[in-house]
Amino acid sequence: MKFNQFRFIFPLLSILLLSSCLGTTNAPTAPSTNARFVSLTFGTSVSNPNISTARFTLNADSITIENVDSLPFKTRIDSVQPTFTFVSYSKSILVFSPGYKYNKDTLLITGKDTVDFRQPVTLINYAADGIAHKDYKIKVNVHQVNPELYVWTKVKDVLYTPDGNNQRAVLFNNKFLFYVNNNTNNYLYTSSNGYDWTSATVSGMPANNNLRNIVEFNSKLYFTLNGTTIYTSTDGLTWTSADYTSQNYTFISLLFNFNGKLWAVTQNKTDQAYYFATSTDGSNWNFGSKISSNFPISDYSALSFSTRNGKPKVLVIGGYSATGTLLNTRWSTEDGIIWLDFSVENSSLPAIAGASVISYDSKILLIGGKNESNATLVNPLRESIDEGLSWSTPDSTKNYLPNEFQPRFYQSALVDKSNRIFIVGGQNQTTTFKDVWTGKLNRKSFIRQ
Repeated sequence: MKFNQFRFIFPLLSILLLSSCLGTTNAPTAPSTNARFVSLTFGTSVSNPNISTARFTLNADSITIENVDSLPFKTRIDSVQPTFTFVSYSKSILVFSPGYKYNKDTLLITGKDTVDFRQPVTLINYAADGIAHKDYKIKVNVHQVNPELYVWTKVKDVLYTPDGNNQRAVLFNNKFLFYVNNNTNNYLYTSSNGYDWTSATVSGMPANNNLRNIVEFNSKLYFTLNGTTIYTSTDGLTWTSADYTSQNYTFISLLFNFNGKLWAVTQNKTDQAYYFATSTDGSNWNFGSKISSNFPISDYSALSFSTRNGKPKVLVIGGYSATGTLLNTRWSTEDGIIWLDFSVENSSLPAIAGASVISYDSKILLIGGKNESNATLVNPLRESIDEGLSWSTPDSTKNYLPNEFQPRFYQSALVDKSNRIFIVGGQNQTTTFKDVWTGKLNRKSFIRQ
């Protein structure tokens, strides 16, 4: 019986083995019908080294191949060697608009082609089956303006008509406020965009105050007058005062908003020396360390800003010392305790007063100012790329004020939320300016930086 059982098993195993072998026979693989685009790169050359930086992606419409980050200004795209990859292909064709420079309507892509992408180009890729295909539009973006060029224009000839050369513009609560007084009356002009201005009524503000002393802190505006009074406003229109006659210090000027404190220059009534004072609420003051003899007490330019690594920093430029000396100092601190005078190791900035200083595009810009003779500086625009240590005149091919702009001092310089710089008013030895200028670095208008 055992012999008979094995006699039936052997034929059965043979049949199963034969069936298994027949089942593993390789069938022909159908060619891919997927013609989808994967990537596009440009070959570089000595004459066009920037071209390879282009990074192409497929837009949301799924039919446009485009570099979202535009190539640098003046990059040539008239003779480019493109390399395409696809999920599969049998052939790829570029279709040109009429009048293509090589007098061709189409070009079969070989991988060694030179293509002019200054005009619209259509790409047709056929999948491996030779039938299925996808059509794409290719758009190569190149910056059409120099991204490093500053464009300056005058937006207002005469902002106000009354007499008065004591001026100050501030950007407060996303609104421009421009104050003018003539020791008899105060005038206020407001704007939401820096271009269109209307007059407004201001109350509670003395007409003999130094408007250049105004500082913003904790959503309020402050200035000091006569050494014993500090004025404040929550809207820039209505001002109230607080008297500090009982203090053993008189307030000389307000400096800046820094590290959550309002800073001021004060004078001790007993020893007549000058001291820093700080307040966390604008009302209660702490009187601190003595100020250096060559630290300015008036007509300085002060800026509170963030460094490239995000640290808060303060810069105080020029102005007059307590003895009336015009200074070329650039005092800087990151903590309010240790102060450095950059002029000790770098004298690239002359003695200056009445300038405006702003932080812009990782630089510090210094606008206007006057010298010891009360004359405007020869260079109305200076820049520092090292946070105030050294100064130079900007590259005149990229950043220069128009010839129509007259050098001045005591102007106001502001930067709005759209990265536009505004220069408002000012004066020189003979003229009070009532105009408004605006400037912007082209790159600051690009959606992608």
